Amino acid sequence: MTTPRHPIHAPRRGPHALALALVAPVVFALVGCTAFPGWGGTPSDRTETSSDEASAAAEAEGESTESDESALRTQAESCDWDAPALSSGAGSAPNGSEGELHTTIIGAWQHTHFDTGGGYEAVTADIRYVFPSSERLLYCQHVEGVTDHRENATDITWDGTRIVLPVAAPGWVVLAWDADTMVWLNRADDSHYLLQRR
Repeated sequence: MTTPRHPIHAPRRGPHALALALVAPVVFALVGCTAFPGWGGTPSDRTETSSDEASAAAEAEGESTESDESALRTQAESCDWDAPALSSGAGSAPNGSEGELHTTIIGAWQHTHFDTGGGYEAVTADIRYVFPSSERLLYCQHVEGVTDHRENATDITWDGTRIVLPVAAPGWVVLAWDADTMVWLNRADDSHYLLQRR
Protein backbone atom coordinates (compact mmCIF):
# COMPACT_ATOMS: atom_id res chain seq x y z
CA MET A 1 0.00 0.00 0.00
CA THR A 2 1.40 3.39 -0.93
CA THR A 3 1.39 6.13 1.68
CA PRO A 4 -0.32 9.21 0.25
CA ARG A 5 1.82 12.31 -0.01
CA HIS A 6 0.46 15.56 1.38
CA PRO A 7 1.50 18.91 -0.10
CA ILE A 8 3.70 21.08 2.07
CA HIS A 9 3.85 24.78 1.49
CA ALA A 10 7.58 25.16 0.99
CA PRO A 11 9.78 26.34 -1.85
CA ARG A 12 11.33 22.89 -2.41
CA ARG A 13 10.81 19.32 -1.36
CA GLY A 14 12.83 18.90 1.81
CA PRO A 15 13.09 16.71 4.88
CA HIS A 16 10.11 18.28 6.62
CA ALA A 17 7.98 17.38 3.62
CA LEU A 18 9.35 13.89 3.69
CA ALA A 19 8.86 13.58 7.44
CA LEU A 20 5.29 14.77 7.07
CA ALA A 21 4.71 12.40 4.17
CA LEU A 22 5.91 9.51 6.31
CA VAL A 23 4.58 10.38 9.73
CA ALA A 24 1.57 12.60 9.24
CA PRO A 25 -0.53 10.30 7.07
CA VAL A 26 0.14 7.31 9.26
CA VAL A 27 -0.06 8.99 12.62
CA PHE A 28 -1.13 12.61 12.81
CA ALA A 29 -4.07 12.25 10.47
CA LEU A 30 -5.48 9.55 12.68
CA VAL A 31 -5.10 11.03 16.13
CA GLY A 32 -3.49 14.44 15.98
CA CYS A 33 -1.05 14.98 18.79
CA THR A 34 -2.43 12.45 21.23
CA ALA A 35 -1.11 9.16 22.51
CA PHE A 36 -0.80 6.38 19.96
CA PRO A 37 -2.05 2.85 20.54
CA GLY A 38 1.12 0.78 20.51
CA TRP A 39 3.33 3.86 20.59
CA GLY A 40 3.76 3.82 24.35
CA GLY A 41 1.71 6.92 25.19
CA THR A 42 2.57 10.55 25.62
CA PRO A 43 5.87 12.02 26.75
CA SER A 44 6.59 11.24 30.36
CA ASP A 45 7.73 13.48 33.17
CA ARG A 46 11.17 11.91 33.20
CA THR A 47 13.86 14.28 34.35
CA GLU A 48 17.52 14.43 33.63
CA THR A 49 19.92 12.90 36.12
CA SER A 50 23.26 14.55 36.50
CA SER A 51 26.49 12.65 36.04
CA ASP A 52 27.26 13.28 39.72
CA GLU A 53 24.00 11.62 40.77
CA ALA A 54 24.65 8.66 38.48
CA SER A 55 28.20 8.34 39.83
CA ALA A 56 27.02 8.53 43.44
CA ALA A 57 24.39 5.86 42.79
CA ALA A 58 26.93 3.58 41.12
CA GLU A 59 29.43 4.02 43.98
CA ALA A 60 26.71 3.33 46.53
CA GLU A 61 26.10 0.00 44.81
CA GLY A 62 29.81 -0.77 44.71
CA GLU A 63 29.97 -0.52 40.90
CA SER A 64 32.69 1.06 38.82
CA THR A 65 31.65 4.52 37.61
CA GLU A 66 33.88 4.21 34.56
CA SER A 67 32.73 0.80 33.35
CA ASP A 68 29.41 1.79 31.81
CA GLU A 69 29.24 5.06 29.89
CA SER A 70 25.54 4.53 29.16
CA ALA A 71 24.79 4.73 32.89
CA LEU A 72 26.09 8.31 32.83
CA ARG A 73 24.25 9.43 29.69
CA THR A 74 20.73 10.60 30.48
CA GLN A 75 18.07 12.54 28.61
CA ALA A 76 14.70 13.92 29.64
CA GLU A 77 11.81 12.89 27.38
CA SER A 78 11.09 16.45 26.29
CA CYS A 79 11.16 18.36 23.02
CA ASP A 80 12.42 21.40 24.97
CA TRP A 81 10.53 23.84 22.75
CA ASP A 82 11.68 26.72 24.96
CA ALA A 83 15.18 26.27 23.54
CA PRO A 84 15.62 27.52 19.98
CA ALA A 85 16.40 25.19 17.08
CA LEU A 86 20.06 24.71 16.23
CA SER A 87 21.12 26.67 13.20
CA SER A 88 24.69 25.43 12.82
CA GLY A 89 26.26 24.81 9.45
CA ALA A 90 26.60 21.41 7.84
CA GLY A 91 30.13 21.04 9.19
CA SER A 92 31.73 17.70 8.58
CA ALA A 93 29.49 14.69 8.65
CA PRO A 94 30.98 11.60 10.31
CA ASN A 95 32.25 8.88 7.97
CA GLY A 96 32.46 5.96 10.38
CA SER A 97 31.31 4.91 13.79
CA GLU A 98 32.79 6.30 16.96
CA GLY A 99 31.59 4.66 20.15
CA GLU A 100 28.72 2.27 20.77
CA LEU A 101 25.61 3.41 18.86
CA HIS A 102 23.05 2.49 21.52
CA THR A 103 24.99 4.61 24.03
CA THR A 104 25.83 7.48 21.68
CA ILE A 105 22.26 7.93 20.44
CA ILE A 106 20.89 8.72 23.90
CA GLY A 107 20.24 12.45 23.96
CA ALA A 108 18.49 15.17 22.00
CA TRP A 109 19.28 15.62 18.32
CA GLN A 110 18.42 18.35 15.81
CA HIS A 111 17.83 17.41 12.17
CA THR A 112 19.82 20.27 10.60
CA HIS A 113 20.53 19.17 7.00
CA PHE A 114 19.41 16.72 4.34
CA ASP A 115 20.98 15.42 1.14
CA THR A 116 18.97 14.01 -1.76
CA GLY A 117 22.07 13.55 -3.90
CA GLY A 118 23.25 17.08 -4.56
CA GLY A 119 24.95 17.87 -1.25
CA TYR A 120 23.64 18.91 2.15
CA GLU A 121 20.93 21.56 2.31
CA ALA A 122 19.65 23.23 5.47
CA VAL A 123 16.39 22.00 6.98
CA THR A 124 13.88 24.85 7.27
CA ALA A 125 11.59 23.11 9.78
CA ASP A 126 12.40 22.48 13.44
CA ILE A 127 12.71 18.69 13.66
CA ARG A 128 14.09 17.07 16.79
CA TYR A 129 14.67 13.44 17.73
CA VAL A 130 14.95 12.80 21.46
CA PHE A 131 16.20 9.45 22.76
CA PRO A 132 15.69 9.09 26.54
CA SER A 133 17.10 5.59 26.02
CA SER A 134 18.13 3.49 23.04
CA GLU A 135 14.67 1.88 23.11
CA ARG A 136 12.59 5.09 23.22
CA LEU A 137 12.08 7.93 20.73
CA LEU A 138 10.27 11.24 21.06
CA TYR A 139 9.70 12.78 17.62
CA CYS A 140 9.29 16.57 17.66
CA GLN A 141 8.25 18.59 14.62
CA HIS A 142 7.42 22.26 14.20
CA VAL A 143 6.43 23.49 10.75
CA GLU A 144 4.71 26.84 11.15
CA GLY A 145 1.00 26.48 10.42
CA VAL A 146 1.29 22.79 9.54
CA THR A 147 2.53 20.79 12.52
CA ASP A 148 2.81 23.35 15.28
CA HIS A 149 5.01 21.79 17.99
CA ARG A 150 3.85 18.22 17.41
CA GLU A 151 5.24 15.57 19.74
CA ASN A 152 4.90 11.81 19.53
CA ALA A 153 6.68 9.25 21.65
CA THR A 154 7.16 5.57 20.95
CA ASP A 155 9.16 2.56 21.96
CA ILE A 156 11.54 1.48 19.19
CA THR A 157 13.52 -1.62 18.35
CA TRP A 158 16.69 -2.13 16.36
CA ASP A 159 17.64 -4.28 13.40
CA GLY A 160 21.40 -3.78 13.34
CA THR A 161 21.72 -0.01 12.95
CA ARG A 162 18.17 0.39 11.57
CA ILE A 163 15.68 2.20 13.83
CA VAL A 164 12.47 0.18 13.63
CA LEU A 165 9.21 1.99 14.39
CA PRO A 166 6.09 0.15 15.64
CA VAL A 167 4.00 1.41 12.71
CA ALA A 168 4.21 0.72 9.00
CA ALA A 169 6.89 3.32 8.32
CA PRO A 170 10.23 2.55 6.68
CA GLY A 171 12.28 4.14 9.46
CA TRP A 172 15.94 5.11 9.27
CA VAL A 173 19.34 3.46 9.21
CA VAL A 174 22.14 5.09 11.18
CA LEU A 175 25.05 5.08 8.72
CA ALA A 176 27.70 7.00 10.65
CA TRP A 177 28.04 8.67 14.03
CA ASP A 178 30.33 10.28 16.54
CA ALA A 179 29.64 11.94 19.89
CA ASP A 180 27.95 15.00 18.35
CA THR A 181 26.78 14.15 14.82
CA MET A 182 24.96 11.36 13.00
CA VAL A 183 24.09 10.54 9.40
CA TRP A 184 20.87 8.63 8.80
CA LEU A 185 19.53 7.01 5.66
CA ASN A 186 15.82 7.72 5.23
CA ARG A 187 14.52 4.41 3.89
CA ALA A 188 11.50 6.11 2.29
CA ASP A 189 13.50 7.85 -0.43
CA ASP A 190 17.19 7.06 0.22
CA SER A 191 17.99 10.64 1.22
CA HIS A 192 20.49 11.31 3.98
CA TYR A 193 19.82 13.24 7.18
CA LEU A 194 22.49 15.06 9.17
CA LEU A 195 21.66 15.30 12.87
CA GLN A 196 23.57 17.29 15.45
CA ARG A 197 23.44 16.88 19.19
CA ARG A 198 21.46 19.60 20.95
